[in-house]
Amino acid sequence: MENTKGCVMIKVWDDLIPKYLQDYYELITLGVNGEEFVHPTVDFRCKYESTAEEKQLTHPPLSFVHILKSNTRVSEHLDNFGMIAQAACAKNSLTLKDIMVARIYITVPYDTELKHYAPHVDYPGKHTVVIYYVNDADGPTVFFDKNNKIVQSVEPKKGRVVMFDGEMLHGGGIPKKGPRCIINFDLWT
Repeated sequence: MENTKGCVMIKVWDDLIPKYLQDYYELITLGVNGEEFVHPTVDFRCKYESTAEEKQLTHPPLSFVHILKSNTRVSEHLDNFGMIAQAACAKNSLTLKDIMVARIYITVPYDTELKHYAPHVDYPGKHTVVIYYVNDADGPTVFFDKNNKIVQSVEPKKGRVVMFDGEMLHGGGIPKKGPRCIINFDLWT
């Protein structure tokens, strides 16, 4: 996605997803039901974030991941979350041809001087990325130019959707106060 001057565009929408779905996504991923906590229905695997490893520590930050779609796997939850990618594409007048990869990440708070994970791209080649924020959290998503200079940050806010060119370097923020849950899609449009 580029504007007429060739600059990469980062599009941000709040409440693109209806409130009842925002609450549902928070319930099944984090177990949050208003003021009450219940057992989430999405299963997660533990993962160490090696892109944030600091030399003086014995282990890198911990996070949890649920693969919604990959080359080898499709989750029973893909249909529930796939409408996020569809809504973002429709809002941007793009045709969603395929969800190549989709996953849910929960990053737990971590005491570190690092502000974000290393700049990266999710998937090689031309694609579009959509990130959906399941909950309000600290640890913004940070976007970089080709020289690793920060060009924009987007704060995690429940119901917020971010769409950008998948070849743009970005890094997830490291939360300090509470869990940060996102749903990440790599799309062919």
